[in-house]
Amino acid sequence: MTFSLARPDDVVLEIDLAAVRANFRYVAALVGPYVTVAAVVKSDAYGLGLVNIAKALIETGCDLLFVANLDEAILLRSRFGRIAIAVFRDEFDRFGGFYQSYGLIPVVNNCKELHAVCAAGEAQTYFLNVETGFSRFGLSVGDIHRNYLLRTFERCRPSILLSHLACGECIWDETNVLQRDRFRSVYDLLRPTGGSLAASAGVWLGKSYHFDMVRVGSALYGIDTAGVQATRLQPVVKLRARILDVRDVPAGEAVGYAATFRTIRSSRVAIVGIGYKHGLPWSCANKIAVRMGNHSAPSIGRISMEYIMIDITDVPAGHCIPGTFVELLTEDFTVNDLAAAAGVSPQETLTRLGAGCTRKYVNSCSSSAGFTANRSMAAMSSPSRAER
Repeated sequence: MTFSLARPDDVVLEIDLAAVRANFRYVAALVGPYVTVAAVVKSDAYGLGLVNIAKALIETGCDLLFVANLDEAILLRSRFGRIAIAVFRDEFDRFGGFYQSYGLIPVVNNCKELHAVCAAGEAQTYFLNVETGFSRFGLSVGDIHRNYLLRTFERCRPSILLSHLACGECIWDETNVLQRDRFRSVYDLLRPTGGSLAASAGVWLGKSYHFDMVRVGSALYGIDTAGVQATRLQPVVKLRARILDVRDVPAGEAVGYAATFRTIRSSRVAIVGIGYKHGLPWSCANKIAVRMGNHSAPSIGRISMEYIMIDITDVPAGHCIPGTFVELLTEDFTVNDLAAAAGVSPQETLTRLGAGCTRKYVNSCSSSAGFTANRSMAAMSSPSRAER
């Protein structure tokens, strides 16, 4: 027999699905009508909930989703029968039967998988990953040429040729040009139905990086990795946590582990029910503040596993009642700002918060007017080649 108590949630991550839709439309407008925008929803949609995020994107016109593995792909297939789903990594040579049974698209990352796909026959659609300078997955350019000479690609032509930029957020980095040129050489050799080099940051590098498809993950969730110019991405998440207790602390007393903060006056301190267990970065200690109505209160002392302390000495008592919420992420202080304060990546921050907090979905963003719809994956054709 199990026993549990019904408790209110101490930490809530609010996810604005309308903002996700607006960001999708914004990227579609940037790349234009001849470039498909595919959505990357891997790792539980960056911690924001795979099924809910996928549903919002499909309703907005997205018709291709990329996931991390077969577990995520099969879950999506059970909910959405017709959407195209591509799997970044689960070996086709081992799990080909699952790909075929569920109608999934493998991303082929090595020669062994390529040969298994070819053995499966022409009916098996696949995307081919080529290594151009990221040194993670993908066939080398030499592998591509050897298989080209063996006429492998005449027997099983890839639908989409993929690669991944290592320095897409750095507009002046010469690695981008090197990777683009390597990718183009393979693209022109194989002449697949489409090519995809750019992920979120690469969208802002210009049309020569877009090819036929961009794969957008971070940008959909309001993470600005462009490093080029100010974007109009909508913030997607807000974070709030409950005040659990309030106490008086004399001047000169330590607050939290290792006494990294000591009061310089008699202070009022609130204990808030969020910590690194919920995904709040430990390294943001003594560097951030929370919002309480129109007031701000600094976080003081180290981040504990389940708690932070905030200095509420200058905040009116009506905002500091145990059981009320403080705001940690808002429209004015986003996950990008939190990550910068902590010295970590916003992707890591968002994924950890999504996994550690109670998620609540809303539809409040209205800034989607005027953005164009996505071009269907099935409609890829020659105009984008002609533009290049």
